[in-house]
Amino acid sequence: MLLSTAALVFTLASGCDLGDPVDSADSGNSGNSVGGADSPTRDAEPRPLVYAEDWTPTAAADDPLFEHRPSQTICPSSAWAEEFGTLEVSTSGCNYFSVEQPLAEPLEIGDELRVRVWWQSLISHEPATGHLALLINGALVWETHVEIPGASDARSIRFASPVAAEPGATVTFHLHNHGANTWTLAEFATLGQPDQVTQ
Repeated sequence: MLLSTAALVFTLASGCDLGDPVDSADSGNSGNSVGGADSPTRDAEPRPLVYAEDWTPTAAADDPLFEHRPSQTICPSSAWAEEFGTLEVSTSGCNYFSVEQPLAEPLEIGDELRVRVWWQSLISHEPATGHLALLINGALVWETHVEIPGASDARSIRFASPVAAEPGATVTFHLHNHGANTWTLAEFATLGQPDQVTQ
């Protein structure tokens, strides 16, 4: 598991960082931002909005996607951990995953955000769909649906923030799927307002 994670870290850190694909509601390949059209691809120093070591489990009463929860939720602490500065989740013993932490940086509507995610080969006894989502104070900011079974993949998505929020706002990361799979949230960061981003 660690070797696969390290290899994907190298892939995203190298020149092959997927070209920041455009989100598409039809293709299901990159994920859907709630803020509308994607920002142009630019280079800027990212400021992390979350840190892999700071996630804590979301209480059922505080879960903004409570309707997705199964009647019995099983997800031991051994199913997820910080790995190389990323959050890695194994669903082999986790039927539903939701964690939260305080927002690390202020956000304005229109700020350019970046999400980096990857996963290993996805397996399931029956065709299914994996769902990943990021929310701020209960407002959906980004989500993607991934068909299972499927090949391993790594994605980097940029989009305009649909929300404004102050540091300390609650960021929720949601994941559920069918099958024993490994998912990684590598980054959720802000690049600032487009006119502040240099070419």
